[in-house]
Amino acid sequence: MQKQFQELKRQLAELSETINKFESEAVQLRIIELIFDQARSGQGFFETSSEEYEAGPGRVRRSEGSAAKTRGSTASSDAPAARGRSRGAIPSASGAVSALSNLVQGNYFKEKRTIGDIVKQCQDEFGVRYKSNAFSGPLSRYAKKGVLKREKNEEGNYVYFK
Repeated sequence: MQKQFQELKRQLAELSETINKFESEAVQLRIIELIFDQARSGQGFFETSSEEYEAGPGRVRRSEGSAAKTRGSTASSDAPAARGRSRGAIPSASGAVSALSNLVQGNYFKEKRTIGDIVKQCQDEFGVRYKSNAFSGPLSRYAKKGVLKREKNEEGNYVYFK
């Protein structure tokens, strides 16, 4: 197992430079998921059939007959199951990045805000409770790019502002 881990570590080191060129975290994660899923199935990445690739890992590709049955159902398209989400599903980090982007584009960061403030604002404004770690990476990138400024407050926590 140690040998497999070292080989995987070497391969990821080779891929990291290419993967990190994509600015979108969602794209980076999707590429990594594809690689890991192909490694688990024993197929090489380029040995994947086009049907498997289009459906994506963990997704079910429906036949025409099952799609027709679904169209005739009375389920509302707004219902969580109809959207592919089960009740109580945890929102994705990409949703947190989108919510944060909306706050950055607006006037929310005219005042200094902590990650806790951002979590509470997203819950109040968007009705979704994200974990604070979903914001830490994107906030750090915004600070590095100069979109937001960052400093520590009296309590030793980072605050973000424009």
